[in-house]
Amino acid sequence: MKDVKEKYEKLRKKYQLPLFENLIREFPVKLDSPDLILHDIIEKMCEETSNRVQTLESIIFVGCSSEPSTLYETNMVKDKKDKLFEFYKELMIIRWRGEKVKNIAKEEEMANFVKTIHDEWTNKLKKKFIEICELFEKKWKDVKLREESTSLMYHG
Repeated sequence: MKDVKEKYEKLRKKYQLPLFENLIREFPVKLDSPDLILHDIIEKMCEETSNRVQTLESIIFVGCSSEPSTLYETNMVKDKKDKLFEFYKELMIIRWRGEKVKNIAKEEEMANFVKTIHDEWTNKLKKKFIEICELFEKKWKDVKLREESTSLMYHG
């Protein structure tokens, strides 16, 4: 781990990357190889982004096989679906940009991606995601079981 931190510190100084501790707090990646630091960080950033994308997808693009919780949540945000979709698009752009940068595999581009996405996440996107979580937390407190919803929830 010492080699990894030393290598990251060199990259951090060279490309003005976030402090290692700040990066790990936002994107908890396990770094094993000093040679793959940027690749592993981008992989974790893409994975975390994909997890959030999947959460939003299930709500925005509800289907007949959706889980009951998704049906309720879709109903909770029917007036905010456009806002959720805009956030979803921002995350999809990050995900595909990360895939592209990983495959190009140029150190400078990879470092720029890590810096840019860390900054975007901490300064803007994290706040939006927390607001979405708080919205659902609040909405779930007021949900009542609807009799007509049981027919919507039948999956067999």
